[in-house]
Amino acid sequence: MRIKKIFYPLAMALVITACANGANETEDKKDQVSQAEEKVEEKEAEAETKVEDAKVGDEKEIEENQEDAKSTEVPKLDKTYYDYFDTVTTLLTYSDDEEAFKKQCDVLEEELARYHKLYNSYDSFEGVNNFRTINEKAGIEPVKVDTEIIELIEYSKEMYKLTDGNINVAMGSLLGLWHQYREMSIDNPEKAAIPPEDELIKKSEHENIDAIEIDKENSTVYINDPNVQLDIGAIGKGYATEKMAEKLKEAGFERGILSVGGDDVIIGENPNNSEGNWKIAVQNPFLEDKENPYSTIVNVKNTSVVTSGDYQRFFTVDGKNYHHIIDPATRYPSDKWKSVSVKADSIALADTLSTYFFIVDHETGLKKAAENKVEAFWIDPEGNEYKTEGWEEMEDK
Repeated sequence: MRIKKIFYPLAMALVITACANGANETEDKKDQVSQAEEKVEEKEAEAETKVEDAKVGDEKEIEENQEDAKSTEVPKLDKTYYDYFDTVTTLLTYSDDEEAFKKQCDVLEEELARYHKLYNSYDSFEGVNNFRTINEKAGIEPVKVDTEIIELIEYSKEMYKLTDGNINVAMGSLLGLWHQYREMSIDNPEKAAIPPEDELIKKSEHENIDAIEIDKENSTVYINDPNVQLDIGAIGKGYATEKMAEKLKEAGFERGILSVGGDDVIIGENPNNSEGNWKIAVQNPFLEDKENPYSTIVNVKNTSVVTSGDYQRFFTVDGKNYHHIIDPATRYPSDKWKSVSVKADSIALADTLSTYFFIVDHETGLKKAAENKVEAFWIDPEGNEYKTEGWEEMEDK
């Protein structure tokens, strides 16, 4: 699809460009903030008038949709956070009730802070038992945890079955080894290396999801194998985002976009669009193609869109990039796709399936998409695109 020009509101530059799950670990947080600000400035320069906001295409399309201009009197409100989940979170709405929006932002930040601590495998927090605590006590003793952790583990076990074992939170030992080498390689590029094969094999021998024991009556979690570790990277952020979106709705948030590191929950209808649609742009995974920053743009409402890709979290060894999405069958980063996007009513499901589809072949992914009534969009390493019929129908032509 050729894109002549794209007009988005200021915050949309952050919100609707779906990116690979997680922030770019090759840069520190200050760089993330700086890059986000640069993106905003670039998009702001492109936004010529309010009539053109959230529009894609040429002047003829804008002229044919003048009735949308009547709705642009509803002001845009947005707020962005940089301190949670090691990524950028943005909440955007169109509303003239600034006081209500401020209260909703307070609710969101409280939830962000809470889930950031609970759903964390790498950091400890005083007075909080999280996934790192559970891992540290593996083979030693059960850990008393909050209900939200038990709910996520139960959901993770469901996703393990749904994805035929490909999305497995018990793969933490293997994924942790890759994380260790990624951090080392980023910090010391001259010593960049990938894990030795024998270490990968050893770690992959300890990923039995049944080793995770839940005692709901006593609200405890115990890993009975000291070598099994939990890693919720493929599930945690999407699941937390779904819970936060529910809290926002309870607080009266009726329309807008909650974007947590590119995991986008679209709530309600867009008052600036005659059909109530929001336009979601998926980043082009071939970052060197500056003329086409987006691979696709879709019209959606009351749903969610998540993208998994190989172009955000990676490190380089001998000129080859190694990203963070590990195929359990090979123990190495999956090389089947550059990018996979999923649209589903549940962002927790979309988050899981975008990673699963990235690992499996197109035929398997297509079948699973139909079974779960979701839409998907694949881009392979050669730039070939594959879409479900429903995804193609959503695209902004």
